[in-house]
Amino acid sequence: MGKLGKLTVFLIPVGIAVNIVGGQIVILLKLPIWLDAIGTILIGAICGLIPGLIVACITQIINAISLPTILPYMIVGFAMAFIASFFAKRHFFATFPKALLLGIIVAVVTTAIAVPMDVIIFGGFVGTGNSVVAAGLMAMGFSTPIAVAISSFCFGLVDKVLSVLVCYFIIKSMPSHFLVKLPMGDFFVK
Repeated sequence: MGKLGKLTVFLIPVGIAVNIVGGQIVILLKLPIWLDAIGTILIGAICGLIPGLIVACITQIINAISLPTILPYMIVGFAMAFIASFFAKRHFFATFPKALLLGIIVAVVTTAIAVPMDVIIFGGFVGTGNSVVAAGLMAMGFSTPIAVAISSFCFGLVDKVLSVLVCYFIIKSMPSHFLVKLPMGDFFVK
């Protein structure tokens, strides 16, 4: 843990808590999105890839306690941690338009990873709101992979853009003297 730094070690459980709380709020409000990766994206962006991967892994294990079928989606969380870390180094959290573009990139990549799992492992029906839309599209004549891809991307686009924008506003609200103490802080302080 020495290489991660005390502040990063402190922020990892915060990121996990943000993921869990975001996911629970969505469940309580019965929204057709997830918002369970804000902590992963935030920690990946401000602390780096390894802390982001740890947040994604532990969040998915905790969520799998009540719903074990979501465990394979841990790789989607890993992808978000990687993307957040990679694009934070390229200043994609510096402006609103760049953060918006990053949300679209995250939605495209995570859809590309999740759809094959949805189709191959679960036959296209994972029991979420987008499964209902996918079923409707299949009833209209779309093949299962196309229907799942369309529904997953539509819901994923809203979810990932919102998640990245929340992280953007959180990072923008952090004082510079705090950001410089973080492993990725140099990418946010001018």
